[in-house]
Amino acid sequence: MYIADVFSESELRAFGAEIPFSFRAHTTIGVGGNAEAALYPATADGFSFAVSRLRSAGIAFLVLGKGSNVLASDAGYRGVVLRTDRMRSLTLTEQGILAQCGVGVGSLLRFAAENGRGGLHFLAGIPASVGGAAFMNAGACGRYIGETIRCVTALCGENAHVFSSDECAFSYKHSLFMEQPFYILSVEFMTEFGEKKSILRDIDRVICARDRLPRGKSMGCVFKNPPDVSAGTLIEQAGLKGASVGDAVVAQEHANFILNRGKASAAQIRELIETIRMRVYAVSGVRLEEEIRYIGEF
Repeated sequence: MYIADVFSESELRAFGAEIPFSFRAHTTIGVGGNAEAALYPATADGFSFAVSRLRSAGIAFLVLGKGSNVLASDAGYRGVVLRTDRMRSLTLTEQGILAQCGVGVGSLLRFAAENGRGGLHFLAGIPASVGGAAFMNAGACGRYIGETIRCVTALCGENAHVFSSDECAFSYKHSLFMEQPFYILSVEFMTEFGEKKSILRDIDRVICARDRLPRGKSMGCVFKNPPDVSAGTLIEQAGLKGASVGDAVVAQEHANFILNRGKASAAQIRELIETIRMRVYAVSGVRLEEEIRYIGEF
């Protein structure tokens, strides 16, 4: 069954349907094949409607925010992508901020600063949407987004449910939403009241620190850090800085980044990931685990 058999022409236009959808064009690493289509719901009701239709038709789907921390197969994905780009409303609450899932982290921080709400500065420079960051409990500077979340509203079956922070089961690079077919619609953050200038200084300080990270097309950090040591250190100790497969290369600036120098394929990146895993295990006895998510068949 094709997307045009499930949605009318007017519904596809309302969703801003992109047919086909290119992962190469819409992921930060810039590789991957196509999906049949992408739909861009603008509201929680629109998102729920799209999910219901796709499920009823038996069409596979996945949710994609900014396209970081993912590696899509060269063969693409046999299904439909739900993009959250248009779900980007921001609202002040009594103590914090309510953000729809498609809000970029940068937009969240700018809104927070303009309204004298601090405490989120450690997220500065993370190229993710609010939904994606909450999904994987993204973090930096030794802190994680789950620490700042009051609650998450997610689609569970046909209905939206509000999960408290405890119910989200946040842990290192992990959340409940990685284990269950619940789709994040919005996130309410707890913030601290502060002066705009001070909040902006905190954000600038974090961004300056991130300037040391590799530039170019990447997925961000590829592997989770094992206890008491960084994955980047283990990869460097294994002599893998600069190692490459085709145009996929381990960054010199930070060994836990793989860069696409231009025409890398997903297969080349996957091969390099496996080479890193095997070499690090041979040298240190530590088996690295990816934090990135795979899309499609490898």
